[in-house]
Amino acid sequence: MKSRSNFMIAITVAIGILSLVTLVAAGGLQGGQRARAPKADLTGPAPHLPNGKPSMSGVWGQVRRADVTDSKIPGYVKELPYTAWGKQQWDSYDAGKGDYAGTCLPFGISRTIYGPHPIQIIQDNDFLVFLAEQNSWFHTVPTDGRAIDKGLPPSWFGDSVGHWEGDKLVIDTRNINGFVRVDTIGHPLSDQAHLINTFRRVDYGHAEHTYTVDDPKTYTRPWTITETWTLKPDVRIMEYSCEEGNRDLFSGHIKAWHPPVD
Repeated sequence: MKSRSNFMIAITVAIGILSLVTLVAAGGLQGGQRARAPKADLTGPAPHLPNGKPSMSGVWGQVRRADVTDSKIPGYVKELPYTAWGKQQWDSYDAGKGDYAGTCLPFGISRTIYGPHPIQIIQDNDFLVFLAEQNSWFHTVPTDGRAIDKGLPPSWFGDSVGHWEGDKLVIDTRNINGFVRVDTIGHPLSDQAHLINTFRRVDYGHAEHTYTVDDPKTYTRPWTITETWTLKPDVRIMEYSCEEGNRDLFSGHIKAWHPPVD
């Protein structure tokens, strides 16, 4: 009986070892297949939509701009052409006295596209959708030829519509609530702001992007930033909760934001 018991134990151990070796081998094979998967050719041809226009779909590493006048970042604006009202808004701004972003309110399209976190774009013939990792926000842009909906109330991101000029997608944004700022440092925008973003995907991994502010209440003339976005094919956007663990906000260390008096 003892030898039979030892024999059965040996068989069981052998089966276990064989199963473990099989699993390790399979895992190694899968890892090798992943490692041998071809890298995306960022200089390859741009993908296209069914209608033949270039597609901006993908996760993008946009250019981080905490300050659009920062000369260390190519494409910067050397000097912003303030109106008297715009200069007063800039000179009086103090984030320490309460900033809407600090209290987890929507950043608006400008501070989102110039933020530190990636943005995913999903696009078909009739719509483009920005999915921002920053606070898990989204912004939908119809590209089917419709006009701005003047019946919508003003909002943080405003109302955007897109149209094509050849292979360049032009996105017009209006009806902004007048509370958002251009960038982290706090350059102002008013409720009269017209934002124009253009995208032209030059190849698989790169897109030319321009950002134009036309805001006659804040600036004496329109100004534009030109830059290149780079595709991040190995990046996934993640969930982002501004409120979770935000002790400074709930303790009152971050001062509550209140709409400014014009």
